[in-house]
Amino acid sequence: MKRKRIFQNFYLFFIFLLSTFAQQIQKPPITSSLLSNHTRQVRTDCSDAPTQVLKQTCLKLRQIDRKARQALTRRVDDIFPPSVPGSPVWLRPLPVSRNSRGQVAWNPYDCMTLQCLCPFFRGTMRDDGYCYLRNGRPLAIAYRKEYRMMTDDERERFHSAFNQLKFNGEYERFAREHQSVSQGGAHSGPGFLPWHREFIKRMEIALRLIDPTVALPYWDSVLDVYLPDPRDSIIFSPLFTGEIDMNGFVVNGPFAFWNTIEGRNTIWRTLSGEGGLFNEGQLSSVANEPNIEHVLSYTVPLAGCPIPVNFNALEYSHSNIHFWVGGDMRVPETSANDPIFYMHHSFVDLIFEIWRQRQQRKDVREWAYTSNLWSCGNEFHFSYAWMRPFDFLSNQDGLSNAYTDQLYRYAQRPTCSAQVPTCGSRYLFCDFNHGFPHCVAKIKFGGICEGFDGMDACFNGQCIFGRCQQGPTPPPWRPTPPPTPPPPLQLRPMSRGIQRRGNQRRIPPPPPPIVRRLLRRPIESQQTRRFLTRQMAATTHKLFINCFNMNPCCEHWAENGECKAACELCTPNFNITNECVDRHVSCKQWKEGGECLGKSKLFLQENCRESCGLCKQNKYENSCLPQGLLLHENNKNIIKELKKNGNITLENIPFRN
Repeated sequence: MKRKRIFQNFYLFFIFLLSTFAQQIQKPPITSSLLSNHTRQVRTDCSDAPTQVLKQTCLKLRQIDRKARQALTRRVDDIFPPSVPGSPVWLRPLPVSRNSRGQVAWNPYDCMTLQCLCPFFRGTMRDDGYCYLRNGRPLAIAYRKEYRMMTDDERERFHSAFNQLKFNGEYERFAREHQSVSQGGAHSGPGFLPWHREFIKRMEIALRLIDPTVALPYWDSVLDVYLPDPRDSIIFSPLFTGEIDMNGFVVNGPFAFWNTIEGRNTIWRTLSGEGGLFNEGQLSSVANEPNIEHVLSYTVPLAGCPIPVNFNALEYSHSNIHFWVGGDMRVPETSANDPIFYMHHSFVDLIFEIWRQRQQRKDVREWAYTSNLWSCGNEFHFSYAWMRPFDFLSNQDGLSNAYTDQLYRYAQRPTCSAQVPTCGSRYLFCDFNHGFPHCVAKIKFGGICEGFDGMDACFNGQCIFGRCQQGPTPPPWRPTPPPTPPPPLQLRPMSRGIQRRGNQRRIPPPPPPIVRRLLRRPIESQQTRRFLTRQMAATTHKLFINCFNMNPCCEHWAENGECKAACELCTPNFNITNECVDRHVSCKQWKEGGECLGKSKLFLQENCRESCGLCKQNKYENSCLPQGLLLHENNKNIIKELKKNGNITLENIPFRN
């Protein structure tokens, strides 16, 4: 009887442990409204999609999901670089917790604070806590505006930075990174939004390393959907993303004749062949969605998943724009060829941020994630999964508040009213004739303007017999004085807007004259393009290359893959044979912070020998054993003998930790 009671108690305790473990895996809980639909049959052939475009999107996402399941691997790396000093700026960043990620980085793309980015911009920290650039101005938070709300100078600088990034090869590296869609949680599940938030953050940092005044704008395609034919929008003109020829190739504008990663010499767009642009109903549907499972959504669940397919999920609705632009943008493998990709995903990120501010408290945003369910998606999309290919990141890291607290803020979407009948941009007009007053993209010459007669719908022209033609611009458009900083984006403040010091507005310096002159005209020939390439190369800043050895013993460890530079896995931008130099831009700051003898001393002993005063010290004077070996005092003679004979290997070292 006593044994039976003991067995029963043990059994109950075992059941309790199992239930506790299950709760930890599947938190936060699935809402009751979703559980009520758990019996719905999942159709893996996507035959339940309401439209043909959604069906094609669903099939593509399932194809990506199958590839991801075949590539499930894990990797662990525990080598961390030292920290860098802080940098509050013009748009003041909000404080982050001491243990938050991204305050320590040897690669600028890993930074999550302006404090971390400061040395990569060759900034100087001053006593007031600001990071000052070489031109004497503080490093600012990026302020993302709608593409057509940028000033002409801001837009030209943005185009110039993109072209320099293209010609130095870094743009191709980003495109190939996105091409590997089967290597992580980039598509087909809850990881979609966090992954792309991190990805476009890195692109914005790359642009700002060329020009610190640049920010990545967003393309609000709702402004174009009101037009009779959105292909006539001013955004598809040489002033913005360029025009296409009869074959769909981009032949003018700032991105004309850009090579693609497939080897084609132009970007390809088909425009309006299928799909559609965003509309206000889709945005409202996302912003008002109370269930996190319908935002961080399993878009291709398996049979038995308790969460039904949500074809209104942002991953599905955003795909309509990919199909509408077409060409390179149509499929994930080639979509990053086109710069429109980054502006489109900047807007997707804005929609995601609006939902976060409306539906979540700030303290909840960083940990709330869709339940990790094996029956709904592959492991790449779980909250704890590695956000491939970004080192040291999990999917949940993509929910950090530091993105909008420290790195960038969003300007409000363009609006107008009866009292203010302008949209604040000469490339937009206010439509009073179709429902409530709202901003619409202007139409380029020759475009259809039916329904907008007598309105300021045509850029530098007027609507005559349903077509935009040259002529005087009708009212009510008029230039407006510089607006005051806009109020917070939504219910909770995201930004303090554009601040000033005294009465002095901070005007960024103009781009190099040759860049401005060349970008104002279309590229007409291969000769012109070669000339542009040479001039861009002359104005491009030195590119940061993440190619460092992690330890002074790298030459001895090259066979273990520990050391990128010594193993020739990459090409560093320093002379690897010169050992008495600072190879990293942050060496002086790290030395002042006492890192030469800190937890990252090995990294500094290899890459910061000048700042740490190690030039006269032989970096091989200590025994360079393969990683993971422990050298004891009584084994030094054995090591010396092995070194002398030149046959020190993992196999002939008997003592290991």
